[in-house]
Amino acid sequence: MNGNQFDTVSEIVEKKNENAATLDHALHVAGLGWYNIKYCLVLALFLVAAIVEPVGYSYILPSSKCDLNITDGQRGFLASVPYIGIVLTSFPWGYLVDTRGRKMSLILSSLAAGVFVLLSAFMPDFISFAVCKFLSALCIACPAAVPYTFIGELVPLKYRDITLSVTNAMQILGSAIVPLFGWAILPLEFRVDFGAYEFRPWRLLTMMYGSLFIIAALLLTCGPESPKYLISQGRFDETLDLLRMMYSKNKKKSPDDYPIKSLKTDEFVKKEKPAFFTSLKVQSVPLFKPPFLKWMALNSTIFFGIFSTINGLNVWIPDVLNRVLTGDGEGVTACEVIAQRLNSTADDFAECDDTLDTMTFLINSVANVTCAVIAIVVSSTVKIIGKKNLLIAVQLIIGLFCVLINVVTQDILFAIFLSALPVLGLAIGPVNAYAVEIFPTHLRGMAVSLSMMIGRVGSVFGANVAGAMLNAVCEATFYFFGGFLMFCGLLSFLMPGSKKKQTKEAITTKL
Repeated sequence: MNGNQFDTVSEIVEKKNENAATLDHALHVAGLGWYNIKYCLVLALFLVAAIVEPVGYSYILPSSKCDLNITDGQRGFLASVPYIGIVLTSFPWGYLVDTRGRKMSLILSSLAAGVFVLLSAFMPDFISFAVCKFLSALCIACPAAVPYTFIGELVPLKYRDITLSVTNAMQILGSAIVPLFGWAILPLEFRVDFGAYEFRPWRLLTMMYGSLFIIAALLLTCGPESPKYLISQGRFDETLDLLRMMYSKNKKKSPDDYPIKSLKTDEFVKKEKPAFFTSLKVQSVPLFKPPFLKWMALNSTIFFGIFSTINGLNVWIPDVLNRVLTGDGEGVTACEVIAQRLNSTADDFAECDDTLDTMTFLINSVANVTCAVIAIVVSSTVKIIGKKNLLIAVQLIIGLFCVLINVVTQDILFAIFLSALPVLGLAIGPVNAYAVEIFPTHLRGMAVSLSMMIGRVGSVFGANVAGAMLNAVCEATFYFFGGFLMFCGLLSFLMPGSKKKQTKEAITTKL
């Protein structure tokens, strides 16, 4: 009788675990369909909003300089504000995302960012405008990064890489929205007097850029929480209900037909987590000791050079293009045209001009779309090119373009060299890929976060330095950024060579 009891218990346990599955397998069974895709598109909209806001400064600031009475130095500070916010709040937002959930964190941060951007459109002076922009910047770190994690946790493993690649391409294409919106709004001529300020096209454009955050947040309110977050919190029934919903919507079947009845929970057993600052110390200190110190310094230096140019100097492209294209640039370099215009506007009684030439919008729109296409094509062939070769080539070529800006006298060549700066974004992926190979799993996330944070500091540095130097020492500006990029390109030769076996092992370990 005892034997029969044991057999019965054994059978019950076996039956209970018969349909138990890992979360990855459960997602595989639920499949990929419209349910996953529509929310991946919503999450991609957060990323687009997070890139449109800082890039949009390149059109908002030159168009608002007369109304807000701001100097080039102040414009440089404003352009760096989003990156200051990201540097200050990356860790707190990461902590909230892991403890309070992806969905709620994204919705609240994006709503707050959107509201503060909308409020900035009604501010009458530089200080109030800067305060609103800074408050919105404190919320941007979450929608700028978390959607990648969220998307990776919503789709089956075998579709994860391609889904994230497409999402990244959509974000790159999203930067092309900036000049297109500007082209549609800024040439309009209207003024509505509200007493303390006049409502002009640049204010409407600011509202359009900020509204993307609010639209994305409202769309996600109807969306699911990450199944990985739910199961990590011990909410197993909710996780299964979500997986059944995915299965039902994707397969056009009843939720009851979902074959997975229980999930293996051993990999998600809750462990007592150390305090925030203790965890920060444990993960950070080893990175600043041998053998990881040299790699940390190398990654961080390269990121600093990349971001100081792509997010710093790049924000001044529309303004510089506009000055050169609307000046008398026959047979002279860009910096000589800028110097001529500075001399002509040096008079205290000269009228403030904040108009942008139509050609500026056209060139930037074409350049952004072209850079996005180049980025997609090159990214898809990186296995053939090799990430080290790609990293070195991109930095050396764009660095050379910066230097050549001081030499060329043809407007078309100047426009090509200056508008090619966004291609530098291709160098970010290889540096992160090296971090995956070099650093062990338990330090990898912190290594990427810290090096990216130093890169954001480079963005702040680049925007302010470019703002201070362009009028004072224009040629030195392009020599400095070009030389620094080429220096980083030479440093990239120190990166490890391509080792296919190690890469495969790293990927296997990661998965």
